[in-house]
Amino acid sequence: MKMILWAETMMKDDYGKIVIWLAVVLLLMAVDIFTGFIQAYINHNLKSGKMSTGLLKKFALLMVLVAIVPLTIVLPESISISAIVAVYALETMNEAISIIENLNKLGVATSIFEPIMKRLQSSEKEAKENNEEGE
Repeated sequence: MKMILWAETMMKDDYGKIVIWLAVVLLLMAVDIFTGFIQAYINHNLKSGKMSTGLLKKFALLMVLVAIVPLTIVLPESISISAIVAVYALETMNEAISIIENLNKLGVATSIFEPIMKRLQSSEKEAKENNEEGE
């Protein structure tokens, strides 16, 4: 109950909302790490190097998410809030997609997300092909 009251108090200003959103992103990161570890263990693909790389990426992303807040003080308010929302929204989507991919590798039915995942995979293939052609 205290947590709900705290969140309600935090939601009264823009920076409080950012703190709440950061908490949501952190929760998604934790779920992503957990599902990634479980799927790697079950699929006999658990490698310390891959896990270390993933954890370092998560830590770097966390630093960006935290560092962007004070950096926006020098920007006009409308731009700073837009920048934070854009970065946080992209990271939220990234974490959600990664969790869906992990669940799919675990064999959990994720068919409801299939059209989105196919679209993202085709976009990724197109980007790789365009990149290879440019080299």
